[in-house]
Amino acid sequence: MRELSRAYPIEWGILFSPERRGGPRYPSLSFVSALRFGGFRLSAHVCGKYARDIIEHGHAFELESFIGSGIFQRVQINTADPEVDPRKVGQWAQRLRLNAILQCRNDDHFPVSTDVHWLFDRSGGKGLSPDKWPHTKDARRLVGYAGGIGPDNVSDVVQTIGAIEHSYWLDMETGVRDECDRMDMDACGRVCAQVFSHEEEVQ
Repeated sequence: MRELSRAYPIEWGILFSPERRGGPRYPSLSFVSALRFGGFRLSAHVCGKYARDIIEHGHAFELESFIGSGIFQRVQINTADPEVDPRKVGQWAQRLRLNAILQCRNDDHFPVSTDVHWLFDRSGGKGLSPDKWPHTKDARRLVGYAGGIGPDNVSDVVQTIGAIEHSYWLDMETGVRDECDRMDMDACGRVCAQVFSHEEEVQ
């Protein structure tokens, strides 16, 4: 992680769920704490009961002191709830001095709201590629893309998404894990090498 972070502007997403903590995709708090002084750019990806509490009640007290302690720069609320209020989520994140991310699933356009950053994710962590990728007409707006992206197709994805000039990030989960569901640093490295060699060609 350190070697890749020195070479590329990676944001590492850390998954949090009270029901799944300690599993392959949900590291312990002690592991995350050890990243504090590693010079990493980190994003908290909040799932399960934590996400529901934030959406329904405007807080997740058990988690807030940890993710608001300066370790993270952004926080993503993983939910498929169509009634989620981006304004309330954005205000909650601002209290913790974080930028909020919500997922969207409309493959024609991103939501109008700018209270949060939007990640297009039809897959929801299942590693399934969409039929098409939406674009934003505002080149200044930062948007994200997820769904079946990995070292075998990231070059094609970048060429498609990058055809229109705008600011974006790519989110990967299943595509950079091995057959045992562990993070595959070699796959991460191959993704970065392709993405940023393409960026240099465009410039």
